Amino acid sequence: MRPTRLSVLTLLAALVAAGPASATPAGISPAAAAAPATARVNFIAPQGYVDGNLEWSPVDQRLTFEGLSRIFDREARRALPPGTAMEVDILALDLAGKIDPLASRTGELRVMRADTWPSLTLRYRLVRDGRVVGRGEETLRSMNYLMNPRAARSGEPLRYERAMIADWFRARFAGTSS
Repeated sequence: MRPTRLSVLTLLAALVAAGPASATPAGISPAAAAAPATARVNFIAPQGYVDGNLEWSPVDQRLTFEGLSRIFDREARRALPPGTAMEVDILALDLAGKIDPLASRTGELRVMRADTWPSLTLRYRLVRDGRVVGRGEETLRSMNYLMNPRAARSGEPLRYERAMIADWFRARFAGTSS
């Protein structure tokens, strides 16, 4: 029994050692294939955003921009082929809901209504192996954002924006991750 077990372990070790080299998709360097897709987000002229104006505290703005950057990076890793770098410029931003200063003593209560959907205008570039393989400029809107059960149940601060961005990735980049 012992000799058989050792030979199986030896065979498994050989397969593991040989696996990555033989699993690299054609046209992608082994180093790029090993690296997951990434996204880098730039916020262009945020003082002009509906929700990025000077009334925001610097902390709120930083947390929102970091959250959106994480969302884009997470979705890029899921939807894009390994080794792809995405660069996103956010040109306009309007978060879900509106601040209602009369509804709260602190003036920071965000009220969600059917007519306060999130929207985002972006310009993107996809780079793989040093070459631009895709680009575009689009406006994302989620007019039925309150009807999304996954977002409604989530406790994430940018849940409606995350759902809108995830839907965009699925629609725009379906079938490109392999």
